[in-house]
Amino acid sequence: MTRLQETSAYLRYEKNLLKKYPQAEKDITKAKKQILRRPDRGVVYRGLNTLALRKVRVAISMLRISARKGLRLFYFYSEKKDKAVPIYIFKKGRPQTEGQVMKLFSRAVDEVVEELKSRN
Repeated sequence: MTRLQETSAYLRYEKNLLKKYPQAEKDITKAKKQILRRPDRGVVYRGLNTLALRKVRVAISMLRISARKGLRLFYFYSEKKDKAVPIYIFKKGRPQTEGQVMKLFSRAVDEVVEELKSRN
């Protein structure tokens, strides 16, 4: 069975998001459970070719925000270790460029990788 390994780096991003959208907590939890059931369901994100990162769209049902306009949850899934590691989560639609998102996303990947290395 797939395990979900959350890092403090990821949890910090989630906590910041939940400050603005506390209604999304149940939807995020539901998305994580879906990742555990089918970890390969997320679309492979082509932004970083060095890692097989996946992206799932998450609706905020209480605010009636569809998955298309809602949250993006990026995670890494290792078939070999049967483990999913959330990397970054953010709300789509703020005035942001792809470059800004990639910069934040790259920093999040670096933080999570460093934390995972220090644990081993």
